Amino acid sequence: MTRNALYIGREWSVDHNRRAKVSDGELRYAVLGEGEPVVCIHGTSIADSLITPLKFYPPLLEGYQLISYYRAGYNGSTLDKDALSIEEGAEHVRELLDHLGLEKAHIMAFSFGGVIAFQFLLSHPERAHSAILLEPYLPREDPNAVQANIDAFMGAMKVYETGDKLGAAQRYMESVCGPSFLPAVEMTGPLDVWDRVEACVDTTFTVDFPAISQWGFKMSEADRFGPKPTMPILAVMGLDSESAMPGFRETQRFLMEWLPQAERCGIPNATHGLQSMNPVAVGEAALSFLRRHPMDG
Repeated sequence: MTRNALYIGREWSVDHNRRAKVSDGELRYAVLGEGEPVVCIHGTSIADSLITPLKFYPPLLEGYQLISYYRAGYNGSTLDKDALSIEEGAEHVRELLDHLGLEKAHIMAFSFGGVIAFQFLLSHPERAHSAILLEPYLPREDPNAVQANIDAFMGAMKVYETGDKLGAAQRYMESVCGPSFLPAVEMTGPLDVWDRVEACVDTTFTVDFPAISQWGFKMSEADRFGPKPTMPILAVMGLDSESAMPGFRETQRFLMEWLPQAERCGIPNATHGLQSMNPVAVGEAALSFLRRHPMDG
Protein backbone atom coordinates (compact mmCIF):
# COMPACT_ATOMS: atom_id res chain seq x y z
CA MET A 1 0.00 0.00 0.00
CA THR A 2 1.00 3.62 -0.36
CA ARG A 3 2.75 5.16 2.63
CA ASN A 4 0.38 8.10 2.45
CA ALA A 5 -2.86 8.05 4.44
CA LEU A 6 -5.95 7.77 2.25
CA TYR A 7 -8.22 10.47 3.58
CA ILE A 8 -10.61 12.75 1.74
CA GLY A 9 -13.61 12.77 4.07
CA ARG A 10 -16.35 10.22 4.65
CA GLU A 11 -17.87 9.23 1.30
CA TRP A 12 -15.53 8.81 -1.62
CA SER A 13 -17.96 7.90 -4.38
CA VAL A 14 -18.33 9.78 -7.66
CA ASP A 15 -21.84 10.63 -8.79
CA HIS A 16 -22.26 9.55 -12.39
CA ASN A 17 -25.20 11.86 -12.93
CA ARG A 18 -25.03 12.41 -16.69
CA ARG A 19 -26.30 10.14 -19.44
CA ALA A 20 -25.28 9.39 -23.01
CA LYS A 21 -27.28 7.30 -25.47
CA VAL A 22 -25.16 4.75 -27.29
CA SER A 23 -25.87 1.74 -29.49
CA ASP A 24 -27.83 -0.86 -27.52
CA GLY A 25 -27.86 1.10 -24.29
CA GLU A 26 -27.39 4.25 -22.25
CA LEU A 27 -24.26 5.11 -20.28
CA ARG A 28 -24.10 6.97 -16.99
CA TYR A 29 -21.03 9.16 -16.79
CA ALA A 30 -19.34 11.83 -14.71
CA VAL A 31 -16.92 14.65 -15.49
CA LEU A 32 -14.37 15.69 -12.86
CA GLY A 33 -11.72 18.37 -13.04
CA GLU A 34 -10.69 20.71 -15.84
CA GLY A 35 -8.20 20.52 -18.66
CA GLU A 36 -7.42 18.00 -21.38
CA PRO A 37 -9.99 15.18 -21.42
CA VAL A 38 -9.10 11.72 -20.09
CA VAL A 39 -11.67 8.96 -20.63
CA CYS A 40 -11.55 6.35 -17.85
CA ILE A 41 -12.65 2.77 -18.62
CA HIS A 42 -13.18 0.46 -15.63
CA GLY A 43 -12.70 -3.29 -15.44
CA THR A 44 -15.05 -6.10 -14.47
CA SER A 45 -17.16 -6.28 -11.30
CA ILE A 46 -16.12 -3.00 -9.65
CA ALA A 47 -17.29 -0.09 -11.79
CA ASP A 48 -15.96 2.39 -9.21
CA SER A 49 -12.48 0.91 -8.96
CA LEU A 50 -10.79 3.38 -11.31
CA ILE A 51 -12.23 6.85 -10.90
CA THR A 52 -12.86 6.68 -7.14
CA PRO A 53 -9.29 5.75 -6.11
CA LEU A 54 -7.90 8.46 -8.38
CA LYS A 55 -9.58 11.06 -6.17
CA PHE A 56 -6.82 10.36 -3.67
CA TYR A 57 -4.40 12.17 -5.97
CA PRO A 58 -5.94 15.66 -6.38
CA PRO A 59 -3.19 17.07 -8.66
CA LEU A 60 -4.48 14.81 -11.44
CA LEU A 61 -7.97 16.29 -11.18
CA GLU A 62 -6.57 19.81 -10.97
CA GLY A 63 -4.82 19.52 -14.31
CA TYR A 64 -7.10 17.26 -16.35
CA GLN A 65 -10.77 16.60 -17.02
CA LEU A 66 -11.47 12.99 -16.09
CA ILE A 67 -14.49 11.48 -17.83
CA SER A 68 -15.62 8.31 -16.10
CA TYR A 69 -18.46 6.18 -17.42
CA TYR A 70 -20.12 3.02 -16.20
CA ARG A 71 -19.90 0.43 -18.94
CA ALA A 72 -23.19 -0.98 -20.25
CA GLY A 73 -24.79 -3.17 -17.60
CA TYR A 74 -22.96 -1.60 -14.65
CA ASN A 75 -24.31 0.72 -11.96
CA GLY A 76 -27.36 1.93 -13.86
CA SER A 77 -25.87 2.03 -17.35
CA THR A 78 -28.21 -0.04 -19.49
CA LEU A 79 -27.64 -2.77 -22.06
CA ASP A 80 -30.55 -3.53 -24.33
CA LYS A 81 -29.39 -7.01 -25.33
CA ASP A 82 -27.81 -10.09 -23.77
CA ALA A 83 -24.29 -9.73 -25.13
CA LEU A 84 -21.75 -7.04 -25.98
CA SER A 85 -18.55 -7.77 -27.86
CA ILE A 86 -15.20 -6.15 -27.21
CA GLU A 87 -15.54 -4.34 -30.52
CA GLU A 88 -18.97 -3.02 -29.53
CA GLY A 89 -17.58 -1.88 -26.20
CA ALA A 90 -14.94 0.09 -28.09
CA GLU A 91 -17.68 1.66 -30.20
CA HIS A 92 -19.34 2.86 -26.99
CA VAL A 93 -16.15 4.82 -26.24
CA ARG A 94 -16.33 6.44 -29.66
CA GLU A 95 -20.01 7.25 -29.21
CA LEU A 96 -19.33 8.79 -25.80
CA LEU A 97 -16.66 11.02 -27.36
CA ASP A 98 -19.15 12.01 -30.06
CA HIS A 99 -21.76 12.78 -27.41
CA LEU A 100 -19.27 15.01 -25.61
CA GLY A 101 -18.18 16.72 -28.82
CA LEU A 102 -14.58 15.57 -28.37
CA GLU A 103 -12.46 14.86 -31.42
CA LYS A 104 -9.71 13.32 -29.29
CA ALA A 105 -9.00 12.35 -25.71
CA HIS A 106 -6.42 10.62 -23.58
CA ILE A 107 -7.54 7.12 -22.58
CA MET A 108 -6.93 5.52 -19.18
CA ALA A 109 -8.18 1.97 -18.71
CA PHE A 110 -7.83 -0.94 -16.31
CA SER A 111 -7.97 -4.73 -16.79
CA PHE A 112 -11.04 -5.66 -18.89
CA GLY A 113 -11.43 -1.95 -19.56
CA GLY A 114 -7.88 -2.08 -20.90
CA VAL A 115 -9.00 -4.68 -23.43
CA ILE A 116 -11.75 -2.36 -24.62
CA ALA A 117 -9.24 0.50 -24.74
CA PHE A 118 -6.79 -1.64 -26.72
CA GLN A 119 -9.50 -2.42 -29.26
CA PHE A 120 -10.40 1.27 -29.38
CA LEU A 121 -6.77 2.10 -30.23
CA LEU A 122 -6.92 -0.43 -33.06
CA SER A 123 -10.33 0.64 -34.36
CA HIS A 124 -10.15 4.40 -33.86
CA PRO A 125 -6.51 5.46 -33.44
CA GLU A 126 -7.33 8.96 -34.65
CA ARG A 127 -9.55 9.53 -31.60
CA ALA A 128 -6.92 8.71 -28.95
CA HIS A 129 -4.12 11.18 -28.24
CA SER A 130 -2.49 8.82 -25.75
CA ALA A 131 -3.32 5.80 -23.61
CA ILE A 132 -2.53 4.70 -20.07
CA LEU A 133 -3.07 0.94 -19.89
CA LEU A 134 -3.26 -0.40 -16.35
CA GLU A 135 -2.59 -4.10 -16.88
CA PRO A 136 -4.96 -4.67 -19.81
CA TYR A 137 -6.27 -8.23 -19.52
CA LEU A 138 -5.19 -9.37 -22.98
CA PRO A 139 -5.72 -13.10 -23.59
CA ARG A 140 -2.80 -15.06 -22.20
CA GLU A 141 -0.81 -17.55 -24.28
CA ASP A 142 1.79 -18.91 -21.87
CA PRO A 143 0.45 -22.30 -20.68
CA ASN A 144 0.89 -21.54 -16.98
CA ALA A 145 -0.91 -18.22 -17.36
CA VAL A 146 -3.70 -19.78 -19.41
CA GLN A 147 -4.27 -22.48 -16.80
CA ALA A 148 -4.23 -19.97 -13.94
CA ASN A 149 -6.86 -17.92 -15.73
CA ILE A 150 -9.02 -20.99 -16.35
CA ASP A 151 -8.74 -22.03 -12.72
CA ALA A 152 -9.74 -18.56 -11.52
CA PHE A 153 -12.75 -18.47 -13.82
CA MET A 154 -13.94 -22.00 -13.09
CA GLY A 155 -13.59 -21.54 -9.35
CA ALA A 156 -15.64 -18.36 -9.46
CA MET A 157 -18.22 -19.88 -11.83
CA LYS A 158 -18.88 -22.74 -9.41
CA VAL A 159 -19.72 -20.18 -6.72
CA TYR A 160 -21.82 -18.13 -9.16
CA GLU A 161 -23.89 -21.18 -10.07
CA THR A 162 -24.85 -21.62 -6.41
CA GLY A 163 -26.47 -18.19 -6.49
CA ASP A 164 -23.83 -16.52 -4.30
CA LYS A 165 -23.13 -13.65 -6.68
CA LEU A 166 -21.01 -11.50 -4.42
CA GLY A 167 -19.04 -14.54 -3.28
CA ALA A 168 -18.36 -15.44 -6.92
CA ALA A 169 -17.09 -11.96 -7.75
CA GLN A 170 -14.87 -11.86 -4.68
CA ARG A 171 -13.56 -15.36 -5.34
CA TYR A 172 -12.48 -14.30 -8.82
CA MET A 173 -10.90 -11.07 -7.58
CA GLU A 174 -8.95 -12.88 -4.89
CA SER A 175 -7.71 -15.49 -7.38
CA VAL A 176 -6.48 -12.82 -9.78
CA CYS A 177 -5.32 -10.11 -7.39
CA GLY A 178 -4.50 -11.93 -4.15
CA PRO A 179 -6.13 -11.64 -0.71
CA SER A 180 -4.92 -8.11 0.04
CA PHE A 181 -6.99 -6.70 -2.84
CA LEU A 182 -10.42 -7.05 -1.18
CA PRO A 183 -9.66 -4.89 1.88
CA ALA A 184 -8.00 -2.36 -0.42
CA VAL A 185 -11.21 -2.08 -2.46
CA GLU A 186 -13.23 -1.68 0.71
CA MET A 187 -11.09 1.25 1.80
CA THR A 188 -10.65 2.99 -1.57
CA GLY A 189 -14.15 2.47 -2.95
CA PRO A 190 -17.57 3.84 -2.00
CA LEU A 191 -19.07 2.79 1.33
CA ASP A 192 -21.55 0.56 -0.52
CA VAL A 193 -18.99 -0.85 -2.95
CA TRP A 194 -19.95 -4.50 -2.34
CA ASP A 195 -23.65 -3.77 -2.81
CA ARG A 196 -22.78 -2.21 -6.17
CA VAL A 197 -20.65 -5.19 -7.13
CA GLU A 198 -23.35 -7.69 -6.17
CA ALA A 199 -25.90 -5.87 -8.32
CA CYS A 200 -23.67 -6.12 -11.41
CA VAL A 201 -22.26 -9.65 -11.13
CA ASP A 202 -24.55 -10.97 -13.88
CA THR A 203 -22.95 -8.52 -16.32
CA THR A 204 -19.49 -9.71 -15.33
CA PHE A 205 -20.28 -13.40 -15.80
CA THR A 206 -22.76 -13.32 -18.70
CA VAL A 207 -21.49 -10.36 -20.75
CA ASP A 208 -17.84 -9.56 -19.97
CA PHE A 209 -16.41 -13.06 -19.64
CA PRO A 210 -18.02 -14.36 -22.86
CA ALA A 211 -16.93 -11.21 -24.71
CA ILE A 212 -13.25 -11.66 -23.93
CA SER A 213 -13.36 -15.40 -24.62
CA GLN A 214 -14.83 -14.67 -28.07
CA TRP A 215 -12.47 -11.79 -28.89
CA GLY A 216 -10.22 -12.79 -31.76
CA PHE A 217 -7.06 -10.92 -30.75
CA LYS A 218 -3.88 -12.90 -30.04
CA MET A 219 -0.64 -11.30 -28.90
CA SER A 220 1.44 -13.71 -31.00
CA GLU A 221 -0.49 -12.68 -34.13
CA ALA A 222 -0.89 -8.99 -33.33
CA ASP A 223 0.44 -7.78 -36.67
CA ARG A 224 -2.53 -9.23 -38.55
CA PHE A 225 -5.04 -7.11 -36.62
CA GLY A 226 -4.17 -3.93 -38.45
CA PRO A 227 -1.61 -1.13 -38.14
CA LYS A 228 0.08 -0.72 -34.79
CA PRO A 229 -1.18 2.16 -32.66
CA THR A 230 1.37 4.96 -32.81
CA MET A 231 0.13 7.30 -30.08
CA PRO A 232 2.06 7.52 -26.78
CA ILE A 233 1.22 4.58 -24.52
CA LEU A 234 2.10 3.94 -20.90
CA ALA A 235 2.10 0.26 -19.91
CA VAL A 236 1.57 0.08 -16.15
CA MET A 237 2.11 -3.03 -14.03
CA GLY A 238 1.86 -3.77 -10.33
CA LEU A 239 5.21 -5.00 -9.05
CA ASP A 240 3.53 -7.86 -7.20
CA SER A 241 0.99 -8.82 -9.89
CA GLU A 242 2.89 -11.78 -11.28
CA SER A 243 3.34 -13.26 -7.79
CA ALA A 244 -0.44 -13.25 -7.30
CA MET A 245 -1.25 -14.72 -10.73
CA PRO A 246 0.94 -15.46 -13.78
CA GLY A 247 0.23 -13.66 -17.04
CA PHE A 248 0.75 -9.98 -16.32
CA ARG A 249 4.46 -10.08 -17.13
CA GLU A 250 3.65 -11.72 -20.47
CA THR A 251 1.28 -8.88 -21.34
CA GLN A 252 3.74 -6.21 -20.21
CA ARG A 253 6.49 -7.70 -22.34
CA PHE A 254 4.19 -7.88 -25.35
CA LEU A 255 3.28 -4.21 -25.07
CA MET A 256 6.93 -3.18 -24.76
CA GLU A 257 8.06 -5.37 -27.67
CA TRP A 258 5.17 -4.70 -30.06
CA LEU A 259 4.90 -0.95 -29.48
CA PRO A 260 8.26 0.79 -29.90
CA GLN A 261 6.84 4.04 -28.47
CA ALA A 262 5.46 2.41 -25.31
CA GLU A 263 6.77 3.58 -21.96
CA ARG A 264 6.67 1.44 -18.82
CA CYS A 265 5.76 2.04 -15.24
CA GLY A 266 5.81 -0.14 -12.12
CA ILE A 267 3.52 0.40 -9.13
CA PRO A 268 5.04 -0.76 -5.82
CA ASN A 269 3.08 -2.70 -3.21
CA ALA A 270 0.34 -3.59 -5.67
CA THR A 271 -1.00 -6.56 -7.60
CA HIS A 272 -3.53 -6.45 -10.44
CA GLY A 273 -5.73 -4.12 -8.40
CA LEU A 274 -2.99 -1.51 -8.57
CA GLN A 275 -5.08 1.68 -8.53
CA SER A 276 -7.13 0.40 -5.59
CA MET A 277 -4.04 -0.74 -3.68
CA ASN A 278 -1.76 2.22 -4.38
CA PRO A 279 -3.88 5.00 -5.88
CA VAL A 280 -1.40 7.76 -5.12
CA ALA A 281 1.36 6.05 -7.11
CA VAL A 282 -1.00 5.42 -10.03
CA GLY A 283 -2.12 9.06 -9.94
CA GLU A 284 1.48 10.27 -9.89
CA ALA A 285 2.39 8.07 -12.84
CA ALA A 286 -0.66 9.14 -14.85
CA LEU A 287 0.02 12.83 -14.23
CA SER A 288 3.69 12.52 -15.20
CA PHE A 289 2.83 10.70 -18.42
CA LEU A 290 0.07 13.11 -19.41
CA ARG A 291 2.34 16.09 -18.85
CA ARG A 292 4.98 14.47 -21.09
CA HIS A 293 2.46 14.12 -23.89
CA PRO A 294 0.23 17.23 -24.02
CA MET A 295 -2.36 17.56 -26.74
CA ASP A 296 -0.87 20.85 -27.86
CA GLY A 297 2.66 19.49 -27.85
